[in-house]
Amino acid sequence: MTLKIDRSQRRLGPIWLSPGITPLNVIALFFAGMMTLVFVTTQGILLPYLLHEHLKMPTAVQGDFTGNLTVLYEIVAILIIVPASLLSDRIGRRSIYVTGFLIVGISLVLTPFARTPEMLIAYRLITAVGMSASLMMLASTIADYPQNAVRGKLISTNGVITGVGIVLIAAFTFSQLPGYFAGQGTAPITAGTYTYLIVASTAFISALVIRFGLKGGPPAAARERVPLTQLLRTGVNAVRESPRLKLTCMAYFVSRGDLLIFAMFFSLWIVAAGTDQGMTAADAQSAAGRILGMSQVAMVLFTPVMGIIVDRMDRVTALAVAMAVAAVGYLALGLVGDPFSSPYIYPAAILGGAGEAFLLVSCPALLGQEAPARIRGSVVGLVGMCGAVGVLIHAKIAGLLFDTWMYQAPFIYMAVFNVLICLAAIAVRVRYGKSTTRVVEPSLPDAATVDVNQS
Repeated sequence: MTLKIDRSQRRLGPIWLSPGITPLNVIALFFAGMMTLVFVTTQGILLPYLLHEHLKMPTAVQGDFTGNLTVLYEIVAILIIVPASLLSDRIGRRSIYVTGFLIVGISLVLTPFARTPEMLIAYRLITAVGMSASLMMLASTIADYPQNAVRGKLISTNGVITGVGIVLIAAFTFSQLPGYFAGQGTAPITAGTYTYLIVASTAFISALVIRFGLKGGPPAAARERVPLTQLLRTGVNAVRESPRLKLTCMAYFVSRGDLLIFAMFFSLWIVAAGTDQGMTAADAQSAAGRILGMSQVAMVLFTPVMGIIVDRMDRVTALAVAMAVAAVGYLALGLVGDPFSSPYIYPAAILGGAGEAFLLVSCPALLGQEAPARIRGSVVGLVGMCGAVGVLIHAKIAGLLFDTWMYQAPFIYMAVFNVLICLAAIAVRVRYGKSTTRVVEPSLPDAATVDVNQS
């Protein structure tokens, strides 16, 4: 938890690295993080097209089906997260990350050939295995690589790169492919198949980059051969004894739901509204990609802002700020009317992107600071399981609200939970005080340690 920089280690620009980590490892991490979130976003963007064109599913039941699909997805995630995270403390993050991407690639090859809801569920559950392992390795690796004083800089840099990747690859490339192929005279199902095969090929290429770029072997602080059951017990005790880790669990319970609902129900809302007005699924899909792209541009712009905040402000306070911004963003989306005629759709999308950026930086920063290095994978797995349980609950409720109330209801629902976690963070900050009180200014190579007043 120290905010003193060890200047004997390597660095990548202003990002000072943990012992044994090289700049190449960090560059590979940035690529892996970008592609992990690109695949998460792409699944949400392309799902409505699958439901409309491949399964011919009526719009009236798509919300509940999406919610149920996500519930099953997260049940698999709950079963995978803790074993994968515990194992990563023993054999290293890289092996599990590579395996996760290979599984994702295989599932993406299979997905467009689903012709029934049951087939789609089966293929998405395979995706769940790979994505769950990949997301946990991303969280653990982000926590491993930087020194604590510059954790916000690494996370925000990763967030900017990820945001650019989501905009260029997911929103403005992958989401436009069905429309592009349809415009060339390709049948709708064939257009969807071509799209998924292209996405799958990027997963296999990404696995190669991760294999040769990330640091191999277990983390230096976790090389002692500790039984997995002992790692689990130690991780549970660490969470139980730390009020900030308890807060982190609650934050992930909500923030994972935020991010998934933004990825899944945003496109579902736009495509459903478009098809209700007589648009083709491909045209509505393209419109959803453009609007989502605007929100991701906002995410790119606001991510560095949050990176500065979490390195200058107490990280519990920063989490409270992030939850407040996210609440405003999701509430704004919930209050938008018709997305194709409302003048507020783009401002609301920008606010939603800002909230997403603040959550993507603040939650990992607090987790990385508070999780003990020797059992970091175990703690990350436990916190990730809280996030998976949150997604399971929120997705089911959001799907029902989507079908029975209005298309924007999931955003209003999540805004309420963001307010609750904001209040919880304020309570922890007031009761337990600051996390740390000393910092070294990274921009001054020979600077001495100085006291700072953190908010």
